[in-house]
Amino acid sequence: MRPGEVKSDQQAFQQILGRLEGEVGTLIYLVNESKKSGRFPNTAPFWSLVRMMFPIAEAVGDLIYNDRTARNLISVLEKEFEAVRPGYLGKSKILAQLYRHSLTHQDELRSLQTGGKECGWQVSFNGRAQHLKVTHQPPLVIIQFDTTAFYDDLIAVCGAALAKNWNGDVRKRYNWWLTYDLDPEKHKKAIAAVIAEIAKL
Repeated sequence: MRPGEVKSDQQAFQQILGRLEGEVGTLIYLVNESKKSGRFPNTAPFWSLVRMMFPIAEAVGDLIYNDRTARNLISVLEKEFEAVRPGYLGKSKILAQLYRHSLTHQDELRSLQTGGKECGWQVSFNGRAQHLKVTHQPPLVIIQFDTTAFYDDLIAVCGAALAKNWNGDVRKRYNWWLTYDLDPEKHKKAIAAVIAEIAKL
């Protein structure tokens, strides 16, 4: 077995949960402890938490739906996240687009504009009661996005997925992640430089 390879669908979700709790959970705990002692009263690693958790949510979506990457994120938000906290449905496509075109490719929280309307998000920490609330601040429509609530929901989604039977499909997809075959012809031009560097090692 390769390092990280899993023997069951359940083990795949257990490994995701373990990393999620060990890394993101530890960061949230440390921020909370710092705030208790009066440090960082008006701040938190908002963007870092979003950058850490959205790819995990997308990966869970990939294990469950095995569709195109963006579609996996939207599907898991609309279905699994909606099941643990109503409010994602009707905002999933917006959230996926906001994340992908803000914190994936830039370093600013951008808004989306269409037909004279503008929609953005406000990222918070320990504002669980406001998570996914929509406020109108003309000309903006703002979606409140709380990082701690999203962490809770991601834990719950993984826990629910862990309890289901996936007939070995999740294990196969998870183990497939562990290697990336550079040899197929379709990759040759795009990654010729990568192959050349590997050959020199």
